[in-house]
Amino acid sequence: MQSGTRIEVAFFLRRIALLIAAVAVLVLGLAVGLAGFEDVSYWRGVTWSLDTVSTIGSAQDPATLGGQITKILLTIFGVGTMFFLLVTLTELFVAGDLSGVLDQRRMQSKIAQLKDHYLICGFGRVGRQVAKDLQGAGVPFVVIDDNPAVREYLEEMDVLHIDGRGSDDEVMLEAGITRARAVLACVDSDAENIFATLTSRELRPDIPIVARAAVESSERKLIRAGANEVVSPYKASGRTMASLALIERGDESSSAHMRDGGAVTSRRSATPT
Repeated sequence: MQSGTRIEVAFFLRRIALLIAAVAVLVLGLAVGLAGFEDVSYWRGVTWSLDTVSTIGSAQDPATLGGQITKILLTIFGVGTMFFLLVTLTELFVAGDLSGVLDQRRMQSKIAQLKDHYLICGFGRVGRQVAKDLQGAGVPFVVIDDNPAVREYLEEMDVLHIDGRGSDDEVMLEAGITRARAVLACVDSDAENIFATLTSRELRPDIPIVARAAVESSERKLIRAGANEVVSPYKASGRTMASLALIERGDESSSAHMRDGGAVTSRRSATPT
């Protein structure tokens, strides 16, 4: 997301959870040893363990050799793990990762509230232009892209986005495809657009899909994959240039004919059910 990928955030949260779990296991597990060696209740052993791990020092030293060895183990492993946990939490605040986690949660909340929005898979040159046009029209949309190089553009435009691929079921569901109005597959890779189209069509058989194709052979594949419309930016720009040239020559009828067929190069006969 804005300060890191979904994978980085998930890794960070998993590390915190593992450290907390490790401390809990050490405290509860070695409390059994303290309770047994020192002939006290298990609850007394737990409080003894907590006192040792937290380095408070209010509890007395164990009287037995077994209790002393248990306390040494708690000091080495428990205090070490607790220290690592504290360092990790400090890093969280100092490095600003906490702000990133909160930003991600806020963005996920906003996306969850969207309805009848558009999903833009890919934020390259074509995807950015699509986003600008939708943003200018005041239409809600979510950008899906896993390329770190485009994050600067995403932040500049201040758009809702998810780090991931349109070919990932989980990512598309997180982006709200079940509530979306349409999918725009405009990744620079035709293969990725085909997979994104297949995924979208499987998750939402009724959703309109407009896909980008760089080469002519991909147009037919995208239609078979489930795209309703396929656009070739190179063909469209070429036809626009030819149309403008014909206007300059005064051939208005030929120019109008080329403009009518210049935007969409391939069209699906009917939306699959």
